[in-house]
This record gives sequence, structure tokens and C-alpha cells, in this order.
Amino acid sequence: MKLGEIADVVKGAYLFEGGKAKKTYMYKELSMLALEPVAFLDERKVIVVDATQKVSASQLTRAGDVVVSLYSPMIACYVEKAQEGYVVPHYMSIIRVKSHLRLDSRFIVHFINSVRGRRILLKTSEDFSSSRPTTLPIRALKEVELLAGANNLMENT
Repeated sequence: MKLGEIADVVKGAYLFEGGKAKKTYMYKELSMLALEPVAFLDERKVIVVDATQKVSASQLTRAGDVVVSLYSPMIACYVEKAQEGYVVPHYMSIIRVKSHLRLDSRFIVHFINSVRGRRILLKTSEDFSSSRPTTLPIRALKEVELLAGANNLMENT
């Protein structure tokens, strides 16, 4: 089962700040420091941005979303109800489980943050690059096999 089959993977937004623009929009944007390695968002490390353009609703966090850093160490965090409406920056991605599926998105967080999951992410990103990549392309994230090798212990006995 590929991640792109069970979830929508949305690239974060590029925000340009104020300057001489007539109209600006105030947003709270996630930062790399807001992604805690223990899979939660630290709201104290969110950045307030005065942007010149409106952000698409798909690039704002919703309860149940998974936010993933596209840069190493590729930390995944679960979005709680109180953490809705944050802008996800361009160096992160939102994984949003398709509404018709009954799958807890915390499974995806656990998978990405596991040793096995990180190996699979690294291997998948290497398949999309000729050198050792430091970023994870959205295309590669969609192609990650979530349950590949899940029953290896049973098969080896």
C-alpha cells in the first residue's frame, strides 16, 4: 500500500512577507523547531508571518493531519484539534488521509518516525536522485510503501 493511495500529500506554501504590499495576511507558520522528534507540534515555536498573499486552505493544518519535514531527519508530527490553521512552509508537507478510509493517521506518524520507516524514506528518495539526497521529493513521499515487509518476522520463522 503506497502512501499516495491512501492519503493526499500536499506541499507547503511559499510565503512572502509584507514590504510595500497594500494588503497583508497574518499567519502562524510552522518552523523546523516546531516539529518535535517525539511526534508533536510545539506551538511555542511557531512564527508569526505578515504575508503578501493569501494561503490556500489545503496548506493549512487540520486536526488529524500529519506534517512531515522534507529535510533530514524527516520528522513527522500529528496535528491536534487545537493546532488547526497553521501554515505549513514549503520545506514541509501535509499528509491528509483520504476521508473515505478508516485509518488513524498516527500510524503514518509512527511509521515515518520509526527506524524502518526512515530507511524506506531514504531508499525511496535515493531512487529519485542520482546522488545521496538531503531532501525528500513529494513524488517520492507518495511512492513510499507503508506495509512493505511488515510480515518479515512471520515469514522468516
